[in-house]
Amino acid sequence: METMNYAAVPSAKGPEEKGDLGFGAVVSSASGRRLLNPDGSFNVRRVGLPWTEVVSLYHSALTLRWPAFFGWVVLIYLGINVAFALAYLACGVAAIHGPDPVTMGGLFGRAFFFSVETFATIGYGNISPSGLLPHLIMTVEALVGVLAQALITGLFFARFARPSAQVTFSRRAVVAPFKGGKALMIRMANRRKNELIELKASLAFSFVDNSSGVAVRRFRPLALDRAEVTFFPLAWTIVHPITPASPLWGLDGAALREKDAEMLLLLSGTDDTFATTVHARTSYKPDQILWDSTFTNIFNPPDAAGVMSLDISRLDEVQAAN
Repeated sequence: METMNYAAVPSAKGPEEKGDLGFGAVVSSASGRRLLNPDGSFNVRRVGLPWTEVVSLYHSALTLRWPAFFGWVVLIYLGINVAFALAYLACGVAAIHGPDPVTMGGLFGRAFFFSVETFATIGYGNISPSGLLPHLIMTVEALVGVLAQALITGLFFARFARPSAQVTFSRRAVVAPFKGGKALMIRMANRRKNELIELKASLAFSFVDNSSGVAVRRFRPLALDRAEVTFFPLAWTIVHPITPASPLWGLDGAALREKDAEMLLLLSGTDDTFATTVHARTSYKPDQILWDSTFTNIFNPPDAAGVMSLDISRLDEVQAAN
């Protein structure tokens, strides 16, 4: 990505750029990276907070991808049982009664499996603690097990119950022929079987303006041919006609790169299943915009029952414009 010189940064107390989406004059002008990542996350860090707020374990547990979430659950589960197994071993060889350790992988193996039985409140009865200290450790582990299982169950429920928009955006935008002229187009599809209704889209053009001798990031709204749809069952192509009234009029890929341009796409709609507003967002840099190209057709002919379908795996397919 081309780097810009932001030696002169507007004061935080200066006037905000008209049309700023909420990044602020300092952040939007001084940032050396894109404002909005393709996955919708922002390139702004918060510092000066206590580590508990920076980590935000609960929020991270809700927003982690499922493989990472399962991985952390397994690591925490194993970590707790290993810690208690070591605590039992620290009490001595006679701290646990049960089968010969050789049949269970040694003293540590027997302590570990006893910890698993205690943590999960299984209690087969063939392994038991011996002595006051091992019983106290067992009591603490039983409490930790109850709390941990309740917490994990709650997180699973919260993750399943949390409404979110699973909208897939095309990895590239295109500038394609449109009504005798050209238009910037972005395609997206709903990955879920649920319905998103009253979906609204807004597209903004962010660029660096050096006309005054000071690098200032400007924001200009891009009018859409259709800014909202009532239903979103399949796919939707966002279209911004590049007319003389458009901020993109007369610009090409080189000009957009020179201006460190970024197209910011914001969506909001209602999840019909939960009757809750959901949001999705992404952005495109100049190297993600293909000129004189069009998206290929991703709709399949109706089947024998007359039902249409689309191939989401072809969402990013483009072809040269005729």
